[in-house]
Amino acid sequence: MKRTKIVLSLILVLCLTFCAVGCSSNHDKCNLKDNLIDGFNDWMQSFSKYALTKERNLQGDKTKGDDTYVGSYAADYEKFNGEEYIFGGTALERNNGSELKVTYTLKITSGTATLFWLGGREEHTIANSNADSTYDFTISSGDNYIILKGDNFSGSLAIKVE
Repeated sequence: MKRTKIVLSLILVLCLTFCAVGCSSNHDKCNLKDNLIDGFNDWMQSFSKYALTKERNLQGDKTKGDDTYVGSYAADYEKFNGEEYIFGGTALERNNGSELKVTYTLKITSGTATLFWLGGREEHTIANSNADSTYDFTISSGDNYIILKGDNFSGSLAIKVE
């Protein structure tokens, strides 16, 4: 806990330093609050990519979109146990807007599977049975991930997020 406070304090000091240095020559275009928020947002997004399941560890093939929140993914599963963080990130505000649309096909031949959106600390189920549909949602500040959770899951998933 103490280490986290020290790291956050250092980050805040660095943000303030960069804002002050960047603002010293042109006060008309300097807004310390906006610079701090933008800097913190960029910092959060740069680290949130590490929460996503690495592509080499995914069960299927992923095609990236404009950012970590969008793209397509297709996978076949055989007795899969665990979670795959497929798309998403952590940000105060997503640069490309907060509205997302998920088009998916989930086929479960055995075991159980749940496709869900993790918004902050709340899980919002997209599908937990055979389905071929769309799901629209609005991301908010903080964590927003699309996750597949399987328990001895055999079947397939095809998903496109835009």
